[in-house]
Amino acid sequence: MQYLEFPLRDDGTATLCAYVLDPAIRLQRKKKRPAMLVCPGGAYLTLATKEGEPVAARWMGLGYQSFVVRYKHYVVRRAEETGGDPEVDEASRVPEQLVDLMKAMRIVHEHAREWDIDESRVFCMGFSAGAHLAGSLAERFDDPQLLARAGATAGQARPAGVVMGYPMISARPLLRGADEVPEQMLPTLGMISRGIFGTDAPTPEQVEDIDLRLHVREDMPRVFVWHTTQDVVVDPCDTLAFVAALQAARVPCELHLYERGPHGTSLCDATSAAVEDDVWPDNAAWVEACRRWLELGAPEGDYSHE
Repeated sequence: MQYLEFPLRDDGTATLCAYVLDPAIRLQRKKKRPAMLVCPGGAYLTLATKEGEPVAARWMGLGYQSFVVRYKHYVVRRAEETGGDPEVDEASRVPEQLVDLMKAMRIVHEHAREWDIDESRVFCMGFSAGAHLAGSLAERFDDPQLLARAGATAGQARPAGVVMGYPMISARPLLRGADEVPEQMLPTLGMISRGIFGTDAPTPEQVEDIDLRLHVREDMPRVFVWHTTQDVVVDPCDTLAFVAALQAARVPCELHLYERGPHGTSLCDATSAAVEDDVWPDNAAWVEACRRWLELGAPEGDYSHE
């Protein structure tokens, strides 16, 4: 296995981390592998560690060339690190992260031959805000302005499918009054708004522009979504509305809605657990369900080559 890093920005604010398996599976025989790009969540403020490398390692164990996209985010150094106010990056507002992800997709395709990647099976996975980023790629993979900035083609940027875990579908909570927002979100609500939109008071038009429910298109990639009904950070009803929009547009999709479990549980097992409440054995079944879903589009039989 090789571990490699590729800068996505000259200022070092975004990096692609590659976990590349040896393509040789026995003497003089190699195997083309699918690829999975993982986008951690973190409200576009930071990046959740448990939604990055542990997830990439799991998919590497399933035979994927795996990547973590450490995209540009708002909080550069937390208050605990600065001893005062957090250090922030005012140039990190959406859709900067989508440019980073498109660059990452381009790099994976450019190295596909070297890493023995099946270019027809390059997938993108995200959690929470990272799921919003993955969903945005599915809907905007051919945006000419973003592609020009990323130096990518639409063919490189378009994933074969996207996987979205407890996704942030919209930024509607930023338009609500304090009495309608979950208590745990109140301290960071203004910072989230500034990180995404560059203002404490986004307009309805700004919020609608990044609402995934409103930009579903019939030619977007297939989608796998999982969520829990007890999530109070992002509304599972938004997820249901997004899936309904996919259905209306006849976009192939699969939804798993678990009854129990909070936001942010990643793999739902000890691999990624930060606290006991991150472990939900029933919900951990999403990994196997997702693996099977990803294989629906796989070539039949042995696709190894000499």
